[in-house]
Amino acid sequence: MSSIHDSFLLKSLQRKKQKNICLISLITILSFVMIGGSLFILVLHNGLKGMQKRLGADIMVIPSECEKTAESLLMEGSREYFYFDASVADNIKNIDGIDKLTKQFYLASLSADCCTSKVGIVGYDPETDFIIQPWIEEKAKGKIGKDKAVVGSQIQVEKDNTIRIFGRSYSVVYRLAETGTSLDTSAYFTMDTVPQLIEDAQSKGIEFLDSQKNGNAISSVFIKLKPGVTDSDVAREITHSQEIDVDILYPEAILKSFSENTDHLASVAYFVLFAVWLAVELILLISFYISSSGQKKEYALLRVLGLSRKQLIGIIIKESLLLTLAGFAVGGFLSAITVFPFGRYLANNLRFAYITPTLLETVLIFVFGLAASVLSGVLASSIPIAGICKLDEYSALREEE
Repeated sequence: MSSIHDSFLLKSLQRKKQKNICLISLITILSFVMIGGSLFILVLHNGLKGMQKRLGADIMVIPSECEKTAESLLMEGSREYFYFDASVADNIKNIDGIDKLTKQFYLASLSADCCTSKVGIVGYDPETDFIIQPWIEEKAKGKIGKDKAVVGSQIQVEKDNTIRIFGRSYSVVYRLAETGTSLDTSAYFTMDTVPQLIEDAQSKGIEFLDSQKNGNAISSVFIKLKPGVTDSDVAREITHSQEIDVDILYPEAILKSFSENTDHLASVAYFVLFAVWLAVELILLISFYISSSGQKKEYALLRVLGLSRKQLIGIIIKESLLLTLAGFAVGGFLSAITVFPFGRYLANNLRFAYITPTLLETVLIFVFGLAASVLSGVLASSIPIAGICKLDEYSALREEE
């Protein structure tokens, strides 16, 4: 009886090649959208978490008229030219309500021996830093200091755990976790290393602005406030404490705006996933209904030959699963070769951080895609299964005469 079962299944698949190709194509589209859409939503949420870690300051003080470039720095990790005197930080540090204060110095992206792409160079103060620290994922390989570096996740490190920039080698103390922004291609040095970097770069023929070569220049000051302190009050005091004009940014407000945009994009993605699933399921139901109506005589003959209703239902389910798995395999493959290579490019164009999903996250998303595909196939196969349960063999054979 098993041979009749398998023979019918094989003939059924061969006889309905066109229909089966259409069904496999539908499942391919479904699995591709489910997996790709889920990865997109995951990347959005991971990017938001990354922003929350990276925007650890309540206030950011920058040179006047540099608000747009500074926002770009916060959201995308870009490196721009803007500087003011380090005395700005000295004038701020004694203001009431400030818990932590740290300063940074940015060089525009420069070519380096370690990488094929440009490297952003950042000077920071490890003694006061609370911006870089949350991204550190490796144990220290020594103490950060002059001739030492902290590198982003995409910076290539030599076998002896060094990075070479402008002909000079620096020991890598930490490697940062992936942020999905250009921080991944940045190298971080102590403030007292920056003049040496500029000098080495100049020896390689790179020109700098006078403001960049000023040993007392910084690019920004990040401030963490004490609990219960109002940021606008502190911002007012900061402005009054300066002899030059400065701009104030509120990273939390920027993060809130980014979060709202992320939620909107995620909602759209959820709607698209549901709409695609519903459309594919309706087409599958109609297709299986039409197919099962034309197979009544075959089912009746098999019943006469001795197959039970349970065995017939098994044939239908097996056929549905085979088609579903074939469609999922193609859709999953297309998702993998589309999303992973081009995900970062899409993220850059949509201006959100792309953090590569972990292996576990990827596996869970593919399992979700498989479950959605199988569920769709099983639901669609319920149409012919219901027909078999109500099948009257004698009437079905008479109808075909």
